[in-house]
Amino acid sequence: MPTVEIVATGSELLTGRYVNTNAVELSRKLSAHGFSVVRHQTLGDNLRRLAEAVRQALAGADIVITTGGLGPTLDDVTRSALSEATGIPLRLDDEAAAQLHERFRSLGRQMAANNLVQAEVPERGGWFPNPHGTAPGLYFDLGKQLVFALPGPPRELHPMFQEYALPLLLERFPPEGKQLSRVLRLVGLGESDIDAICRPILQPAPELTYSILARPGLVDVTLSRWVALEAQCDSRLDEIFQCLQDKLRALFYAMDDRPLEAVVGELLRSQGKTLATAESCTGGLLSQSITSIPGSSDYFLGGFITYSNLLKEKLLGVAPELLERHGAVSPQVARAMADGARKRAEADYALAITGIAGPGGGTPEKPVGLVYVALADSEGAQAEEWHFFGAREAIRERSRVAALNQLRLRLVKQN
Repeated sequence: MPTVEIVATGSELLTGRYVNTNAVELSRKLSAHGFSVVRHQTLGDNLRRLAEAVRQALAGADIVITTGGLGPTLDDVTRSALSEATGIPLRLDDEAAAQLHERFRSLGRQMAANNLVQAEVPERGGWFPNPHGTAPGLYFDLGKQLVFALPGPPRELHPMFQEYALPLLLERFPPEGKQLSRVLRLVGLGESDIDAICRPILQPAPELTYSILARPGLVDVTLSRWVALEAQCDSRLDEIFQCLQDKLRALFYAMDDRPLEAVVGELLRSQGKTLATAESCTGGLLSQSITSIPGSSDYFLGGFITYSNLLKEKLLGVAPELLERHGAVSPQVARAMADGARKRAEADYALAITGIAGPGGGTPEKPVGLVYVALADSEGAQAEEWHFFGAREAIRERSRVAALNQLRLRLVKQN
């Protein structure tokens, strides 16, 4: 099984403001084609550290893939670092230079002299054209090992990997097998509780790889097995997966990449129902996720962001005495919000969220993390009480997920 290490470069990836989605997508594609990804690394724009990281990666992997750092500026050090790590010199390639000039000409721009560094390619290896950007991809050929330098922007990286890098990998390192995977996407129970349910089922099947990934309010369980390249299914994998599915049936909402909001939207569309929302502590997060799904206008009528008590009264018709007697964070107000949103939007269903997301605002009686989620239909409104943990954004996200799941369960019951 050919082994791969992925090294992402870019100081911006270390600030916590950006997520390295490239490594996730590359790993998924590599695993599906029979390659074993053994490690991810993320480094800043430092030539010495990157060269050392690539040398270390080559000590334990057949293939090293770097992403980012192929631009023309001083902090773009990948090509120099890879040349140093592999001992393969760079040379100016006339064809790569001509493509660079043509790229800038087609954009109506004059190419700066420093852009010419992007036409430097390894003497042993080659380069990939980049119709989506200026930086060609590179590969350094060490005989029994390959080192790739691919651009960082996803719109440049993924087409280049699919069209050029992956075919070269499959030619040079033809895998003997591939990984088949099955995924259960679950909602409504925590990671440790789900793991406790899964363990007895998985114990008799050590030949399967089991992983569990938790996100706020959601858990993904993945079963995998290495099989022959020509295999389209595996009876043992399917058998154990079916046992998990039967055991966790009330919790699973998808077995593919669909997010929870897409699944709820499909249920609403199939039943010809409409939805409105009323949000306080989530500030529109629920509505944003619903409208992120193409075609959501088929079932989503709109939302009310009523952060203040005044707007709860004016826009949703929540009675002032209700707010005064019970407070904004209460099941009574949550129900009134949902009922008001449904009636004003003339929707079949309405979801409402009110709570204390923190970090301040909590009291002993109503601590941070206390959230009420209400669902209204023509027969009235019901509210559920939740006590979420974590930072402000985690509490808001868990509230959003809880609201969607409350509606999902209702819609599934109606099917």
